[in-house]
Amino acid sequence: MKLIGLTGTSGSGKGFVAALFAERGIDSIDTDSVVHRLYREDAECIAALETAFGPLQDGSGAIDRRRLAGIVFANKEKLSALNAIVHRFVKREVERICREKELTGCRFLLLDAPQLYEAGMESVCYRVIAVTAPESLRLNRICGRDHIDCVSAEQRIRNQHSDAFFEARADFVIRNDGIASVEAQVDRIMGELEYD
Repeated sequence: MKLIGLTGTSGSGKGFVAALFAERGIDSIDTDSVVHRLYREDAECIAALETAFGPLQDGSGAIDRRRLAGIVFANKEKLSALNAIVHRFVKREVERICREKELTGCRFLLLDAPQLYEAGMESVCYRVIAVTAPESLRLNRICGRDHIDCVSAEQRIRNQHSDAFFEARADFVIRNDGIASVEAQVDRIMGELEYD
């Protein structure tokens, strides 16, 4: 099985791109969903986060993501500490899912991972696809998706790598700018993967 990294900044449209690949028969692991599940269900992960950042559980026993975001997004050192904790648990879960998929005869699997490089997971990927988009579009998407104001969305973007960072490291780049056809770009990559 070949694991294909899918990465880029928040609001660039990675989920949309993953859905287009799914329509073409390539499933994905959404690491954001993996993190949310860990925050709800993994007692070891929850304990590690509370050791680092203090009480974070909501009434259901899950990590209160808004509270955690308020702590880490304004402080790069705390954000780095969060990533160091969470990446370890995400890697373990991704490895488990990959083993299961491989047993089903899966040929290609997307790893939708905004923090692919920070987690060092590009090293296990056959190829990496970066999705980029203009900042104005990303801001609108983040505000609408996460129900936050523009200042908070801008703060998130400032804590992430630039499009140039992703473009320099990826094997393929999909520009989701509302002008170029994203579907055509996905089809081109699909063709190259089939014959690679």
